[in-house]
Amino acid sequence: MQKWFLKVNNERGIALVAVLLAFVVISILGLAVMGLSVNNIKMTSTERNYQSSYYIAESGITYKINDISSRIASVYGQSLSASDFFSRVEGLMELGQEKVIENYFEESFGSKPVVKIKIEKLPNDSVVSYSNKYKITSKGIINNRTRKVTKIIYLTWKPKSGVTIPAGTVLFVKENLTLKNVPVDGSIGTNGSLTEVTLNGSKAIVTGNVYTNVGTPLPIPEFPIFSAPTNGVNYTSNSLVMEQDMVFNSLTVGANQTLKIDVGYINKNIVVNNLNLASGAKIEIIGSGKLAIYAKNITMASGSILNTGGDIEKVYIFLEGTASNIAGLIQGSMFAKDANLVVNNYVSGVQGHIITAGTSISITGAGTANLPKMIYAPNAVVNVNASFSGSIIAKTLSSSGNDDNFIFKFVQINYDNSPLFVDNGSGLTPVRDMIIGEPVREN
Repeated sequence: MQKWFLKVNNERGIALVAVLLAFVVISILGLAVMGLSVNNIKMTSTERNYQSSYYIAESGITYKINDISSRIASVYGQSLSASDFFSRVEGLMELGQEKVIENYFEESFGSKPVVKIKIEKLPNDSVVSYSNKYKITSKGIINNRTRKVTKIIYLTWKPKSGVTIPAGTVLFVKENLTLKNVPVDGSIGTNGSLTEVTLNGSKAIVTGNVYTNVGTPLPIPEFPIFSAPTNGVNYTSNSLVMEQDMVFNSLTVGANQTLKIDVGYINKNIVVNNLNLASGAKIEIIGSGKLAIYAKNITMASGSILNTGGDIEKVYIFLEGTASNIAGLIQGSMFAKDANLVVNNYVSGVQGHIITAGTSISITGAGTANLPKMIYAPNAVVNVNASFSGSIIAKTLSSSGNDDNFIFKFVQINYDNSPLFVDNGSGLTPVRDMIIGEPVREN
């Protein structure tokens, strides 16, 4: 019995066993932590490559749009027509060809990012001929990870006259120019002789040059072709949300009613046979996009307003018929096929740029015009009894000087906001809004 107790009480070596057990436990925990760390590193690397491939693909879209945009101005300047313009730009796009871009990115985590880009032309769902639709597909590749994104873009042609007048010219005519007691801050010009320029009164002073025998041809730009079925929709509601271009037989706003048109963030077009605004009727444009209205006929009663927001850049009107029934206020620009126009500043008529093949334009009203504008009416006798800033091109022009506070002042036109481009010697080319796009989407 004594020997048994001696054995039980012998604790030599127990410390070693405890140390070994602790070492085993710590080793197991260490291996587990290492395994978790390795897996976490792998997951982090995979996630990083996954996210990176998306941003690389998105950057490919930006790269291609910037590349096209940087050359749009030059292409536009060389183009003689819409078809010529689209043909040249599509040549730059290299439609249908997948292009590999490798040198756009720096090496990242031991790998060189690669982008593959392809542009395709899509069926055009626009109701007018000034816009084409394309899809850019971009693949971002890094460390064998690939993600693909797409962006729909719209390329728009801006009609142009092919006319070049001397720089700084505020008034230019084919024939006679007559001013009475109206100063001109800028230059004037005529295709005729000096005898066809008449300056009457002590205030009829031109600060710039007087150009004669210029010999500049003044052609009428091509008016867009559009049509709407006569058995189409006759719209009379007070709200219109435009997810795409729309066509109506008639669009009518009742007396003292307001039609709110939501164009969203993409420029939209409406084609309509008859646009009717009764007395006190209003059209309000909602959204960041612009609205172009292609109308066969427009009737606006006194007190009606098209574009109550007042941002003249948001609305273009293309009018095929006459303007004799427009007694309301259009806060936008107009390209009229051959209409004669009457404008009363801030009260009635077209307050923005005017292009027409008509034979008569009358501009009246106190104060100055809303913004610098272009009036291009090479067939028209233009009578201006109001202050004006911008440039007027006409057949003949006169101002009777009924208000000695009137002034004609040259101001450079922002042709990004005009439905037509006329080269007034500045060398500038409109490019804004020529390319607009939908958000990037992953496929």
